[in-house]
Amino acid sequence: MTRIPPQRTTLHLLSLLCAAGLVACGEPAATTPEQDAAAAELAALSTEVALLEARVQQVKDANAIKRLQRAYGYYVEEGLWDEVADLFSDDASLELARDGVYHGKERIRAYFTALGGGQRGLREGQLNEQLQVMPVVTLGTDGQTAKARWRNILLVGQLGEHAEWGEGPFENEYVKEDGVWKIHRMRWQQAILVPYQGGWAANEDYNRGIWVSDTLPPDAPPTDDHGWWPETYLPPFHFRNPVGTYQPESAPAGGVEAAAARPAAGVTP
Repeated sequence: MTRIPPQRTTLHLLSLLCAAGLVACGEPAATTPEQDAAAAELAALSTEVALLEARVQQVKDANAIKRLQRAYGYYVEEGLWDEVADLFSDDASLELARDGVYHGKERIRAYFTALGGGQRGLREGQLNEQLQVMPVVTLGTDGQTAKARWRNILLVGQLGEHAEWGEGPFENEYVKEDGVWKIHRMRWQQAILVPYQGGWAANEDYNRGIWVSDTLPPDAPPTDDHGWWPETYLPPFHFRNPVGTYQPESAPAGGVEAAAARPAAGVTP
């Protein structure tokens, strides 16, 4: 005689009881402690996988923002003004040095075109190096916004006429539109722009932070007038001190810049 496995016997009995209305149909069968432990382990693994997936997405987002800002530097230094403007969102704003605020992509395009003297590309013998360095990226917890601080180093001039070097920090905001990161708000403080000959030890600021606003008036005045070299000014950091007590004046949407142990708060790979 064929022996029926006890599991099948139990299931058969339950189906008969259910059909007879003696037990509630559809209720889950009782589980063993071993099954409960396996289920708990599976839930923990699912949570860990979700955290790892979120961390991977944060790294991808931070890298995309860095690529975006570095592309900005390369395009500006080659005078590719349309490519520069296309890096911004439609409702973006631009504020460089003491020129004031320009709103919207097309006004930003007009600003950079004016910066290039109305022409695309560099003139013969022109140097316009724009080094984007020292990024600190803070992602918003919404996955759609971010802030970053950069330092821009400039080597600019015209052969046989003039040569300057300069530098200053960006405090920028970014937004993800249809899966693509774009610049939403760009602010740059011109710490120095001084003649190469003698440098900052012998010269005040070359243009006092005015690039094009004398010919292309801004949509709004500067957010704050930080003066010009040898005056000094510290644009507030958007991020908290990761090991100290410094707090930004207004915390970013994503909170502090996070280490790998705290992937939900932000990331700077």
